[in-house]
Amino acid sequence: MTIQALWRLSRPHTLSAAIVPVLVGVAAGALGGKPSFLLALDMLVISLLLQIATNMANEYFDFRRGVDHAGLTGIAGVIVKGELQAKTVLHYALGTFLLAFFLGCVLGYIRGLILIGLGLLSILVALLYSAGPKPIAATPYGELTVFLLMGVLETLVSEVAAVGRMSAAGLAASFSVGFLVAAILTANNLRDRESDQERGRRTLAIVLGEVRGLRFLRAEALLALLWPAMAALLGLLPWAAALTLLLLPLAAGIGRGVPLRRLLPQTSRLHLLNGVFLAAGLALWLAVR
Repeated sequence: MTIQALWRLSRPHTLSAAIVPVLVGVAAGALGGKPSFLLALDMLVISLLLQIATNMANEYFDFRRGVDHAGLTGIAGVIVKGELQAKTVLHYALGTFLLAFFLGCVLGYIRGLILIGLGLLSILVALLYSAGPKPIAATPYGELTVFLLMGVLETLVSEVAAVGRMSAAGLAASFSVGFLVAAILTANNLRDRESDQERGRRTLAIVLGEVRGLRFLRAEALLALLWPAMAALLGLLPWAAALTLLLLPLAAGIGRGVPLRRLLPQTSRLHLLNGVFLAAGLALWLAVR
């Protein structure tokens, strides 16, 4: 395993999806308590390790099922090109999951054993996402899975890690994160729709088709940006969280006049910006209240 291969296996363009839930969860937690910097940092490392391990597992299991080839843009390609043996990638994936679990045990010891159970659940779902005879990634339920796991659950666990409890504000903020992380998957699957269909997959992008899939993608993005303002109307978030509304033109422009291969960078960038704007809005409210 070389540094270059490890970097490619981590799929760095996906790592913002691991950072944003932690950022927003810590910011939401700060509304009701003083966050622990060290425990928040531990949670960030755990989130990154889980994302990297999931990417490695996806690389291994897709290769084992024979659905990867060197021409695919969404893979590291280290196995299909013969740079690494499949079992090496699997061992690194399992080792990375184990390291994340160990750090999660430290967090669970301090913040509560329920976090260890949630960590095991996250690892199980991450494996089922790529493994088994019918992986979640090959079904129309991928978006729902990442919405719940990488949106709602990771944001709330990050809040618990930072301040020791969950809140209605954290739950409300997690929905905004979840809508856009699901949009990242939609963008990825729209790009890979034809090759996925050839490989027998039935993702939501395949079910909807290109035109309706693009509409669904924009709806996910727009809802993510509108949600904090809606939550503020309900009294769940401070009005400063509506700072995400400034990003609405970017959401409305996703996929317009660009090839499908540009959807993923566009959506990933919006996901990161939404997380930064939402966290900044919560921090701004804390500063002026």
